[in-house]
Amino acid sequence: MGDERRHCWLCHQPLRATMRANARYCGPACRGAAHRSRVSRKKIIAVVLVLAAAGLQNRLGRRCPVCGAWFVPGAGRRRDAVYDTHACRTAAWRARAGTATRMRKSALVTAVSAEAAGVVIYPPLGFGA
Repeated sequence: MGDERRHCWLCHQPLRATMRANARYCGPACRGAAHRSRVSRKKIIAVVLVLAAAGLQNRLGRRCPVCGAWFVPGAGRRRDAVYDTHACRTAAWRARAGTATRMRKSALVTAVSAEAAGVVIYPPLGFGA
């Protein structure tokens, strides 16, 4: 047990050795952030449960277009959030960027093929002639 280090429950940084035995957070900033997170999460869950019981969850929640999960914008993210996690946002961007890149490459090949259709390439006279 001498080698075990305790860590902050929020930021996961090691706790100082001088902290009391039952300390959970590394300082008041992490303790306050954890409290705000717990309180807002409880409020949002309560509102979602009430709205779901009333059949109005579509007005508050949104469905992530990537994974299909329901989430509440404004709960730890922007109020106008489209994706539920950073991973979904990144996946959507990569899908868009990959599609755009493939489309650009295919458009370039088509354009070059169209231009090259009327061009006849003759072997240069200096080689093997």
